[in-house]
Amino acid sequence: MHRAFSLVLLLGCAACAPGAVSPAPAPDAPERVLARAIEQAGGAAALERATALLWEGDATVHAGGRTVSIAGRWAVQPPDTAVVSTWEASRGPESVRHLVVAQPRGWTVRGGAFTPMPAAMLASEREEFYLYSVMRLVPLRDPAVTLAAVPADSLGQRGIRASRAGRPDADLFVDGAGRLAHVRMVLPDGYDGHPVRQDVWLDGSIEAEGVRWPRSIRITQDGAPFFDLALRSLRVQRTVSDTLLAGPR
Repeated sequence: MHRAFSLVLLLGCAACAPGAVSPAPAPDAPERVLARAIEQAGGAAALERATALLWEGDATVHAGGRTVSIAGRWAVQPPDTAVVSTWEASRGPESVRHLVVAQPRGWTVRGGAFTPMPAAMLASEREEFYLYSVMRLVPLRDPAVTLAAVPADSLGQRGIRASRAGRPDADLFVDGAGRLAHVRMVLPDGYDGHPVRQDVWLDGSIEAEGVRWPRSIRITQDGAPFFDLALRSLRVQRTVSDTLLAGPR
């Protein structure tokens, strides 16, 4: 935004004055919003240690005109490593299916048989798991990430945009306490790659090793229900170790 010439001149002279220092960021500056969200999520030290997150949960999937209840285990080392093992609740764990992302490759695995993901599906899943890097917050302090303010969301929650080359922009919105409550990104569809607006709504809290993670993750795509997850447990560790990451023998 352009300032009046007199204000520019005044600020310029102030900067030249002996002992002048750069002003601290305003309370609503994107860096301050991010710092507060990190604090509310357990603090930078805890989040830095939690480079991998593992949880068990129950979910409802809305896709292809169907609504399916599933249960499973998620092991995520964002942004590009994940093993997700899920089964239909009505059929039990014997119907387990694994989704594996080991960038630059990915597979689905059922009954020991590995099926490479089609290119569109892999591109979509890669960005889906980038979401968890965004939710972990501390990667957004990287100098390669640009932060900017964005308008509030439909709930009036303050927002910032995190931009990183090679990744979709992520709009993060925080509640009145400064806690991350909503993430919006535009992702490629897993079938044909067309862009889809995804809104992720976060609620509740579950804790492990000092990390406070959302207990409820509700996702809509282009405004329609897509995925609702409720966590039953949470663990954090340094890495995901699973033989499925090595791919087919």
